[in-house]
Amino acid sequence: MSWSFGINQRNKVSLAFAAVFVVIILANWVVSYSMEQVGKQFQSVYQDRLVPSLDISEILERYYQNRMLLEEHVLATQASSHDSLQQLIVANTTVIDSVVLKYEQTYLVESEKENLANYKTRFAELVQVQDRILALSAQGNKAEARKLYRTDGQSAFQGLLDPLHQLIKVQGDVGQELYQSANRSVMMLKVVSYSVIALAVVIALIVGTLLQTSRKLNNIKTQKYNLN
Repeated sequence: MSWSFGINQRNKVSLAFAAVFVVIILANWVVSYSMEQVGKQFQSVYQDRLVPSLDISEILERYYQNRMLLEEHVLATQASSHDSLQQLIVANTTVIDSVVLKYEQTYLVESEKENLANYKTRFAELVQVQDRILALSAQGNKAEARKLYRTDGQSAFQGLLDPLHQLIKVQGDVGQELYQSANRSVMMLKVVSYSVIALAVVIALIVGTLLQTSRKLNNIKTQKYNLN
């Protein structure tokens, strides 16, 4: 009877240790997976949100530069100034195109795709008006160029700014969502860690209780043997 009970106790202890081993393996997998997700989220914040925000800011800055250069072109009276100013505008536009192409390679949410498509439409409209202003200015028709600059040119420029500002807003909104997701993952890691510690303590108490019970039975068996 005592021999059978001892075997049963050892089986319980073995089962408890096996449970601890399984829990540790599962917890390690959960922690590794969560850490990987947190790493990806922070990487996405940098690559798909922070860098694009800087790129869009650069695009806006170059459009403002082009706007000022276009005004200088309209006000200039010398042909040499016309050529140098137009070259600067073309150079800025080339840089803008390359930055937009780079931005398109990042991960885009649905609202970004919509605003980017709107931007391309507005960009085509601005280029058409801008080319007309440059042509009028280069031909010496300054009055008509200034009028177009202040009317259709201003309207096209403002229309271009709207989708770019929306794209910047999206970066902040999506970045906040990624931050909250990463924060939830970190909280889950804390919960898992505390749960593993608590479970380990409970199992340790169970094992200690089983071992103590086993020792008591052995003492009782020894006392009975001495009495006999």
